Amino acid sequence: MNAPRVVISIYDDFDNPHYAGGGPAVVRAVAARLARDCDVLVVTGGRRWRRLDRGGIHHLQLPVVWAGPRLGQAIWALMLPFVAVLLRYDAWIESFTPPLSSNLLPLVTRRPVIGLAQALSGREMARRYGTRVPLLLERRLLRRYRDIVVLNARDRDAVQEFSSAVRVHLIPNVVPAPPRTPPDVTEGTYALFLGRIDITQKGLDLLLEAYSGPGAERLLPLVVAGAGRPQEEEKLRELVVAAGPRVQWIGSVHGQEKEDLLAGCAFLVVSSREESFSLAALEAMARGRPVVRFDLPQLDWIAPECGEVVASFEVDSLREAMVSMSTDVGARSLAGAAAAEHAQEHVGLHRLDKYRRLVRDTLDADGSCRQPRHRAGELTLARATAHRGRRPGRR
Repeated sequence: MNAPRVVISIYDDFDNPHYAGGGPAVVRAVAARLARDCDVLVVTGGRRWRRLDRGGIHHLQLPVVWAGPRLGQAIWALMLPFVAVLLRYDAWIESFTPPLSSNLLPLVTRRPVIGLAQALSGREMARRYGTRVPLLLERRLLRRYRDIVVLNARDRDAVQEFSSAVRVHLIPNVVPAPPRTPPDVTEGTYALFLGRIDITQKGLDLLLEAYSGPGAERLLPLVVAGAGRPQEEEKLRELVVAAGPRVQWIGSVHGQEKEDLLAGCAFLVVSSREESFSLAALEAMARGRPVVRFDLPQLDWIAPECGEVVASFEVDSLREAMVSMSTDVGARSLAGAAAAEHAQEHVGLHRLDKYRRLVRDTLDADGSCRQPRHRAGELTLARATAHRGRRPGRR
């Protein structure tokens, strides 16, 4: 019997110039675990049709990124259901995409679709546009799913509240163990923001306002690392100039540069107005770095003793908490040790075996552990993508 085929779809991708957030890292890790039992195909956004291999995992990129971040997401939402009709698979894991999270896949296939709520976009869209319509539409669409994976207890409760028929699975994010023992946190020389550049959602306006107010001279210098849409980056440049020379934006970081940046910081700041988990916080905690954050319920997985927790969106309180982490080396050391200990339950990719069990249980319940027949549509899609700009290592 052939291994069952599982498709994982996510708009974001490591090559995406507009986002390239933590989502692709999560999907890469999940795909690697599933590949032990399944034939895995990851479908992402790209500039053109392209099939490639990454670490033994097949990828298919759909031509949407050329349209820019927002129009590209809209084209993705329109295109993905057609791709779901054409491809063959036994199960599909759909990483939700703004603005309404769902891409309607349960409406176009009889195969099981597992929703992956790396973000429930309805809250953010409702806040951004001052209307509950996106939230109400999101809730109606999510009722179509039989299984949804969430990253935090607040999202689990929210999904269960509006749909008792949906089976909600809480599977928090995990990270690999740090490649080396980081320096002592007391040696850190700067505060760090690490994430996508989205001024409003990530609260960068609040963070840089905190660096401009009274008492800011007691703060350690701030390093901002990340990239975003050109409009967001332009806004950030203006905010950095206004905040003064003690704030530095260094752009996107990866690999060893990112590892060195985490190792050298004194603490991480999560200033977001909206989050689902904050993979950056977990990465910092795994290296013994405290986290200063707002009291968002989605971040309650971070114990208070792992840093400083302040009332949401209160700039003065945020500044005071960062001053404490900047100046009280003893408190920083205790918080860093607590952060490292607390992070251990999220360290190790073997913890993603929960996805393997979920997929196996879903296939067993669906009775479709065998490969379905090839469809004419899938062969058309394969021909459309197989011979475009083929290079070594691409499929």
